Amino acid sequence: MKNDITVGLDYSHNNMLTLEASSYADFTQFLFTSAYKLGKIEAGFHSLEKVKNYGAIIMSIPKNINLAPKEIEVLEEYVRGGGSLLIIGSRGGEHINRTNINELTRKFGFEFITDEINDSVNYVNLQKRPLLADLKPHYITENVKKIVLSSACSLGTIKLTAAQEQNVKVEVLVRGGLNCWRKRFDGRDWIEEDCPKIPLLLTSEYYNGQVVSFGTLSIFSSLGREYGFSAFDNDIIIANILRWLTLDVAAEGKVITIDIQRDLFHWADSLVKIKKWENFSDVLNVSLKYFKDNYKTIMQELESKQHDRYQITTQPKKVLKEKEEEKVIDLIPKRKAEDLEDIISAIEDISGEKYERTLQEERVFIGELPEDLNTLTVKELRSFCSKNNINLPTKARKADIIKIILYVLGTD
Repeated sequence: MKNDITVGLDYSHNNMLTLEASSYADFTQFLFTSAYKLGKIEAGFHSLEKVKNYGAIIMSIPKNINLAPKEIEVLEEYVRGGGSLLIIGSRGGEHINRTNINELTRKFGFEFITDEINDSVNYVNLQKRPLLADLKPHYITENVKKIVLSSACSLGTIKLTAAQEQNVKVEVLVRGGLNCWRKRFDGRDWIEEDCPKIPLLLTSEYYNGQVVSFGTLSIFSSLGREYGFSAFDNDIIIANILRWLTLDVAAEGKVITIDIQRDLFHWADSLVKIKKWENFSDVLNVSLKYFKDNYKTIMQELESKQHDRYQITTQPKKVLKEKEEEKVIDLIPKRKAEDLEDIISAIEDISGEKYERTLQEERVFIGELPEDLNTLTVKELRSFCSKNNINLPTKARKADIIKIILYVLGTD
């Protein structure tokens, strides 16, 4: 990270998140150790030129004070021109905090909802401290498995026109679980209702700038180890948010999240270390540049290999199976009655016992049949019928075959 990035904190609207507050000491220490230059914005946002001095601005929700129309205009222009905003809400949104923050956020495609999120199953000590694991893959959620957003309001996305969608992209990165419910102010009373999969943290890419927003200050707290800055992966996601907001997009390129096969990742990672590449992104950019410059040649080669592989794999399975079976059958040695006789004799010599032979050589009938057909086997009878063109039922028994033979020969 470059060490010349200045992050400004809004001090001009009774904001609760300040560097001096002991309740946010862990977060303040993180900012200093991360080499960010820090600044206090105490005169509001009335000058675009002054606001441009900051690489990113952190604005916690104003308390009992409204943003002036000029300030909303300046902040919108700041983001449009490439600036970055982290806007942090609080329980109850605008209604509890008595402010007009949504007049600003709606320009970026979202708003804070007047509610407080709970979870009846996945929570830390209290249901108002939901434990969240429904995270969308993104630079901001990298290495993040679970976070806690205590006493948080939810976020609502705004329906954009086709023209607005060309310059505004809102992406929800963290959602509530299936057992989320909320207390929502309907204008007269606070009502309780289920709200599964509700948006709780999102990004907005607005023209050349970007905005990140969520609805609680508790994530920065040093007081609650079970829900504050040090709880679960809360510190990681805050670090990722600030890194994403302060990236030099013009120099470092568009930030995206991609899935890389494990073996390719390890190969590229080792290449960066051994061959002294500056970073992982350079390896990917060079690879994509080569792919772009040689796209037609590479695709033709791949399509040729795919075609050859298809020709091999599309041979009829039945034909292949039959050929394999034939090869196996050819390996089976052919045995004669004499072979089996030799085997039995050898066993008798070893064991000293005698075994009754039931094997008979298959006889071929040339001439007359024996008087007693019962002395023949079924196989021998069928052989006789086959040679003399006598048709037999498929499952005919021995007695039936004898009757048929006698009938045909006229001796029955």
